[in-house]
This record gives sequence, C-alpha cells and structure tokens, in this order.
Amino acid sequence: MVQRRAWAPVLLAAVAGLTTVTTSSWLFGSATTFAFPASLAVKESVLVDGLKFAATNARSDGSAVTMYASGHNIPEKVVLKEPKGMKVALLKKMPTTHLTIEEMMQRITTVLIRNIGLRVSRQPLSTVKLMKMIGLRGSQLKHGGRMNYDEMKPALAMLQSQKVICKIKSWPEHTWEIHEAFREFGVPPVSMDDREPWKMCSILKFERVKPPKYGPISGVYREPKYPDIAKR
Repeated sequence: MVQRRAWAPVLLAAVAGLTTVTTSSWLFGSATTFAFPASLAVKESVLVDGLKFAATNARSDGSAVTMYASGHNIPEKVVLKEPKGMKVALLKKMPTTHLTIEEMMQRITTVLIRNIGLRVSRQPLSTVKLMKMIGLRGSQLKHGGRMNYDEMKPALAMLQSQKVICKIKSWPEHTWEIHEAFREFGVPPVSMDDREPWKMCSILKFERVKPPKYGPISGVYREPKYPDIAKR
C-alpha cells in the first residue's frame, strides 16, 4: 500500500497528461523528477487509491482532471425522483379503481399537456408512469405491465388514432408526448393544481371513446383515393 501511494503522483501526472513531475518518498530516496513524453499518455482508465480517472489525451477539450472538476450536472439534466410510495408493488395492493376508457383518455391527455416542455418529469412519460399518474390502482394497475397494459391499451390506441398523443420511442420503454397536430393551434386548458388535477377533464371531448369491433384500435380509416377502383 505504501509503494502504491508513492507511485500515486507519478500515475496521476501520467493520467493528467503532464510531462514532468517531482516527488519524494522513502522509495525513491530524495526528490526525484520523472519525465513523460507526450506519446506515452494513458489511454485506459487507471485506478489509483479507489479513484477512477478516465483517459484523456484522445480528447482535445481538456484533461481528465479538468473534466473531473467541471462541477455538477445542470439541473435540466437531473431526472426528478418519484414521490415516496409511488412504487407499482405498493400501488397494486391498494383498492381497485374502475376508470372507464373515456376517463383514462381525459386523464392521459391532461397529464401529457401538463408535461409539455418537460415541466413534470424532464423526460417523456413512460406507460408505467402514466398509469400511476392518472390514478390507476389495484387490479387495473396490476394487470398492466411494461408490455401488457390491457386496461390502458385501448385508451392509448384511440388517442393515437385521433392524433392526440404520439409514441416517442418503443424501447426500452414506451414513452408518450402530445401530438404536434393536436397542439398546433394551442391546447385546451387543464388544471395545474396538484390537489385537483382532474377538475377540468370534463371539457375534453373526443371523436371516439369506444374501441372498434374489428381492425386495429390505433388505425386510421380513410376514404379510398380512387373509389372506382376500390369498388372493383
């Protein structure tokens, strides 16, 4: 351990890209100066006394010491933590809710409007977060996993077909945002009060709130471009 500490200034200088370093210890006797040519820069991570310093000479914007001391991340990049008690394992043990498809659609739209500009979570909301934020509890949340959200799938699919919401990505989690066509001329007002988030849900109306009997729920049915050919 003593020998490794004696070599620590030399290794730190190599990682930092310094050309010379002076050290003194019982291992080297008196003060000793080491020289490092620029071509011998460390290219791999080095572990010195439990601290991991990344390789630097491949970067032109500064050394590892400079990057290590650059400070904390900006607040916009820090992911907000969920409130205590919002785990799925706990919420699925609560009394079961009985939200209809129309109520789910209204609440999903309200939550996503509130998250415009990433003001709520600083990232697009995933399906699991949406299920918790709109108030699904008990069996309605229990049967809706990351890929098999049976209770909420019709509501999401019909909002997709009406271009109210859009899927940002599908792996590793499905994340959602308000569709650009829906927000082109402004969005309807929603309640920004956390104590009464669903106060203005009743003003949200949709063209369809019942899933179709046949075909994909998220599909868009349009008139044929050439009706004569379609009749044949």
